[in-house]
Amino acid sequence: MTTTDEMKVTYHLGFDPHPKQGDAIFYTGMGCVATLDYKGFQVDVYCDGETKAHLIKDGEVVSTLTTPAEFIHAGIDTDDALSLANDNNALDWVNNSWFDLYCYGEHLDAVCHDIDEAIEAGKEYLYERAHSEKIINGEIDF
Repeated sequence: MTTTDEMKVTYHLGFDPHPKQGDAIFYTGMGCVATLDYKGFQVDVYCDGETKAHLIKDGEVVSTLTTPAEFIHAGIDTDDALSLANDNNALDWVNNSWFDLYCYGEHLDAVCHDIDEAIEAGKEYLYERAHSEKIINGEIDF
């Protein structure tokens, strides 16, 4: 295995995340969205859970949103639009998705609701793993 001192993030979406679509609703159903590699260690970022929200207009449910495409079609196409919809009580949430970290299939229970936050949590996890390896190998004191 070739290792590098550089943190490598590989997205498995078929596209890079849109900078204005960080919330997990935009990645619902996509499974493993990214893999991070650092010094021979890896961690995967998954979008877990299911999303379901009722879109409310004039006090009535006008549709049920469960996929990223449905949110976007309803005009909720950015984090700001999602925040505005929530602030205006235009969404009645049933359940929501989230990001979580997995290391070789092991669930790390590092829940995040934004993809950038999840990537940062993955980086921190890998930095800690690499640091622990140095301690275990006697390369540094703790």
